[in-house]
Amino acid sequence: MRICHFTDSHLGAGENHYRRGKSGLTMRQEDIINGFVEAVDKIIALKPDVCIHAGDIFHTVRPLNRIMALAGEQLYRLAEQNGIPTIIITGNHDAPKQPHIGAALEVYKQIDNLYIAAESKLKIFEIDGVKFFALPHCLTTEIQKTELAQCIPDKNAHHNILILHGVASGMPEFSMADLGEQELPVEVMNRFDYTALGHFHNYCRVADRAYYAGSTERLSQSEREAAKGLVEVELEPFKVVFHEIKSRPMLDLQPIDARGKRGDQLAELIRQELEKVDSSDKIVRVKVEGMTEEIMKTIPADAMAELKQKSFSLDVRFEKEKTEENSTQFGRSAIGRLDESFVAYLDTVELKGFDKDRLTKEALKYLNLAE
Repeated sequence: MRICHFTDSHLGAGENHYRRGKSGLTMRQEDIINGFVEAVDKIIALKPDVCIHAGDIFHTVRPLNRIMALAGEQLYRLAEQNGIPTIIITGNHDAPKQPHIGAALEVYKQIDNLYIAAESKLKIFEIDGVKFFALPHCLTTEIQKTELAQCIPDKNAHHNILILHGVASGMPEFSMADLGEQELPVEVMNRFDYTALGHFHNYCRVADRAYYAGSTERLSQSEREAAKGLVEVELEPFKVVFHEIKSRPMLDLQPIDARGKRGDQLAELIRQELEKVDSSDKIVRVKVEGMTEEIMKTIPADAMAELKQKSFSLDVRFEKEKTEENSTQFGRSAIGRLDESFVAYLDTVELKGFDKDRLTKEALKYLNLAE
């Protein structure tokens, strides 16, 4: 059997981008959609026996109607129109946080040949004698542990495939610093002929037959050097091939030293660096070190707006000149009060079924995260 495995499409992400495309969505939202559609096109061309999407097809639990419609069209193309059995699970981004809400994926149940696991419990599908153990993101870690205990390969099946979304346990490098991420025991993966993983956004091997396929578009600057695409898996003899798709280039420019410069000189330096890389079609981040209040006041009012207009996406981070009194960044609010407010909020809500200490630790890590 030959399988195509893709994941983490995050349709709907990029809503804060400052440019809008012809669709009315932002151009970053369109990028992310285009990556998903290209992956679907490639899978249809490869004609696998089964297709797997390992979670986070949507960026939020309640995606826009337009995003929902587009996802439905592509899943219909894969499963019903082209006859490729397609299995999809929810990830931590698109799984409902309360059981009565239901997952957006469930509206696609009428699509023939589409198998959906979105209800915080294990579902086992059989396709051509192969068993697929599809475990979506669960409401709690306790539920997840119970469901993982049922992931026992069927000795009578031709092959047994596991589908999971989360962090491979003991491997912090696969964490995305998300509040809802859950750990996945590698020893469970080792029982199966293949484990299709979602959550970590870069393609990589976790165990002998366990792989993250990575996201279908770059979603953070930390992914700037990673290729995006999908995995093609041949079960017998076992073989894995990564197929790359187009993605928006991301660049981190070398830091610029502001010391001894006027604001207009600094703006000109940034402009020159952007021209060197032709930032018109790239997502660019640049850090300006050694800033002072005086330099900031002398930057021409329209200079930064003009630089942003000429770039597809520009993030300029001004860092104050470090002194004993102050080492914070310009333009970035202090996070301390938000930390304290969140911890205080946890004391006021019912957290039955949740590990409060772990939730607090993960929340503070997320709130203090600086890419």
